[in-house]
Amino acid sequence: MATFGIAIAVLGAMAWYGSRRPDDFSQRGAQIALVTLNVLALIALTHEVADFYQRRLAALNPTFNRNVYPHYDTGYYANSRGIRLAEGFTYSALWMAYGAVLMIVGFWRRSAFVRWQALLLIAVTIIKVFVYDALQLDKGYRIVSLIVLGVLLLAISFVYQRDWLQLSRPPKKPQEHT
Repeated sequence: MATFGIAIAVLGAMAWYGSRRPDDFSQRGAQIALVTLNVLALIALTHEVADFYQRRLAALNPTFNRNVYPHYDTGYYANSRGIRLAEGFTYSALWMAYGAVLMIVGFWRRSAFVRWQALLLIAVTIIKVFVYDALQLDKGYRIVSLIVLGVLLLAISFVYQRDWLQLSRPPKKPQEHT
């Protein structure tokens, strides 16, 4: 995680300094650094979730070898299935939350580029929820996953529709005193 943190910090500095420069090359470099930063952050968080659930699985029965004794210890399979379902739900929740945070940052900074990244991540999450979660997750997880996704999509569409943030108008430029 520390390696990811260092890489994310460097990419953040690159994006910040690149966005402050007026030339197109620096602006494009800042955008590439920002996309790479978000991808690395998402990968790092996903690895943390995977590591958490791998530790929970290992704690269930560390000495059990299902290849040698496939018909024994059915409690392990039931418990491990529950952990795997929770892991799948957590990935969806993490990606939805990260997409929502990106969307909030995009609204706050008035950055269409960041909002498009958020929309892309939310679209990937929608595909995962409907393709994987709807088929694999238990009824409770499936319901919660679809409700959270629906609320997130409604909130985003409502903000865009109402134009509360006045995204359709250019930002006001400060007036110079004469």
